[in-house]
Amino acid sequence: MAGELPSTYDDPVHIAIIGGTGLGSLPSPPFKPVATLPPPSTPWGLPSSPISILTYAPPTASSTKPIAIAFLARHGLHHQLAPHEIPNQANIAALRKLGVRCVVAFSAVGSLKEEVKPRDFVVVDQVIDWTRGVRPWTFFEGGMVGHVGFADPFDTTLSRVIAGALGKPDVLEGENALLHSKGTVICIEGPQFSTRAESIFYRNVLNASVINMSAVPESKLAREAEMAYSMVCMSTDYDSWHETNETVSVEMVMGHMKANSINARRSVEAIIEELGMPENEAVVQAEQWKGMTKGAGGITKVEGRSPEALKKLRWLFPGYFEEGVWIGSG
Repeated sequence: MAGELPSTYDDPVHIAIIGGTGLGSLPSPPFKPVATLPPPSTPWGLPSSPISILTYAPPTASSTKPIAIAFLARHGLHHQLAPHEIPNQANIAALRKLGVRCVVAFSAVGSLKEEVKPRDFVVVDQVIDWTRGVRPWTFFEGGMVGHVGFADPFDTTLSRVIAGALGKPDVLEGENALLHSKGTVICIEGPQFSTRAESIFYRNVLNASVINMSAVPESKLAREAEMAYSMVCMSTDYDSWHETNETVSVEMVMGHMKANSINARRSVEAIIEELGMPENEAVVQAEQWKGMTKGAGGITKVEGRSPEALKKLRWLFPGYFEEGVWIGSG
């Protein structure tokens, strides 16, 4: 069916879902595919996958107009990209160019807390970057310097909307599946799972709640792109700190992920319905982040800006970095 869909879409799309392990697509119904955009070329290369445009008509919404959303598969259509191979810059750039300003990311995670059981969901509010500097993590380089605030890496309003949606009855189903509305995710390089010593360190010393391989640099780039971004973490195992538990394996993770995938799809429905409410329009448009990067990226003097860096940033932020505009004083 995807081959029969248009390869362009002209109407505005402000909301995107980035799917991770266990959420490689959205089901039809209730989501209606309306276009499949070939991976668009960006100054940072091609994104992980084609961008699917779908519409969703919430059954309880007062408006009859369906909500358009974009879906991007983080690891590729066939889960062929390892965590360090994900073209995060291209993914975020392609979504912003499309008009997306609100991103809900899903990720399979290991639990570092006894109370966060396999098959629980966590709307994280903090991240610890434990990657190795292998992944490109900024749009500002090669002749343009930019510094954006990252004290609260996930949009607090969006996270509150997500937690409210997931906390409704019949969204998270299954034996003892719980929602945790806050927590810290530590992002490691991967693709190997943690040693037991590392897992105990992350849990006892860093006090992280869950562990994954995808929160960084995705969240950092989304902030630079002035997006409202939040992550829903789906627990698949207790990582290797839990000595009464069997060693983490792909088989274990995929078993729990299969169970989580049903709740993940149900969660997307609930989240989109909430974001479609008029009172959430500001977060969908990422109003609080508008214009932030223009100031943050204006630190390099005009005469020091490289043409290549300027060309890339002007593609992503039209009108932001024109000649003669500098925030410094001399």
